[in-house]
Amino acid sequence: MPYVLGIDVAHARTHAATRLRRGDGWEAPEPLWLGEQTPAAASALFLDDEGYLLTGDAAARAGAAVPSRLLTGFHRRIGDDVPMLIEADAFSPESLTTVLVEGIAEHAATQFGGTPRHLVVTHPGDWGDYRRDLLRRALAESGFTAVTLLPGSIAALYAHLPEPGAGDQTAAVCEFGPDGVTVTLATASGASGWVSRTSTEGVAPAAAVSTAFALAHSASVTPDSLAGIVFCGEPGPGALPGRLPCPVFAGPRPALTAAFGASSLAAQRTSPPSRRERPAAETTLLPRVDHPPELTERPARPPVDIKPFELPEPEGAAKLLKRWRPLAAAAAVLAIGSSVLIATLSSHEATADKGNTPPHSATLSSCARPGAAPTGEGHC
Repeated sequence: MPYVLGIDVAHARTHAATRLRRGDGWEAPEPLWLGEQTPAAASALFLDDEGYLLTGDAAARAGAAVPSRLLTGFHRRIGDDVPMLIEADAFSPESLTTVLVEGIAEHAATQFGGTPRHLVVTHPGDWGDYRRDLLRRALAESGFTAVTLLPGSIAALYAHLPEPGAGDQTAAVCEFGPDGVTVTLATASGASGWVSRTSTEGVAPAAAVSTAFALAHSASVTPDSLAGIVFCGEPGPGALPGRLPCPVFAGPRPALTAAFGASSLAAQRTSPPSRRERPAAETTLLPRVDHPPELTERPARPPVDIKPFELPEPEGAAKLLKRWRPLAAAAAVLAIGSSVLIATLSSHEATADKGNTPPHSATLSSCARPGAAPTGEGHC
């Protein structure tokens, strides 16, 4: 049967809840009975004589007889470089948490068959990416690949406000524990989900609500603007307030609130992401035109009166240059005319007597003698 599993690993007790798939939807969260007398079991491990680790109430019962082999508080120790020792055996804290999760998953598999579609495990609110990565890798090595890790306070929000809705939302969570109340302020924006923003630990139960309002005021949020305040954990009698300016959420079993919220988030993670509603397209109505109007003749172009632009009278050196420009032009014209005249006269001197050259006077030579015979020397 398809199901999802949410596990809330607290310091002293561990709670779990499941949601079953029915048709196209998920049923309401139901607690997974872990203890012998209560739904919760001890967050403990015990190393027996054969080298096996016992979990839950069985570990706590065996550890009462041999305390040296009992392991507690390992979930909060994830991220420490020093391993946890049991006699001569050393264990990393993340491996011990993985063993605890494996025991709960095997218990769920005996009831519903197979592994969960998705697993959500809670952790303390002061964890960063480093500690989450350590636990995520340890769970993946044990076969848990579809896993989501989130703070317990955020898981409690998903029990009562699984869908934050559109726009920015702000809510508060009051976790009642043996060391006081941990007040957390969380925000959500659209489909991004709840995210922890700030928290305060060790608050007196009577000051839980006023502390939540103070955290909201520091975030510029008025009490009546809060999406709600969730009460979870183990609130004592009279811890729940009366009328408040914002909604108050407190289930009949506050200790199971974080586990219920973890299973609700696990169901969301198995569903396809919902598409955000796109804003409606803006339209503009235009008047209907059955017959376009006839175009009139283009109007005559107005006359254009262009006036010449008069330059200002030059002054100084520019004025002297203007006076000398006509003289220089006249000198250039005279020079060109003189050159042409000289060239013409020179041409006439060279060619005037060329056709009337006087004949040269006759001279007597041996070559001009009549009847003289030529000699063999070839000259006269």
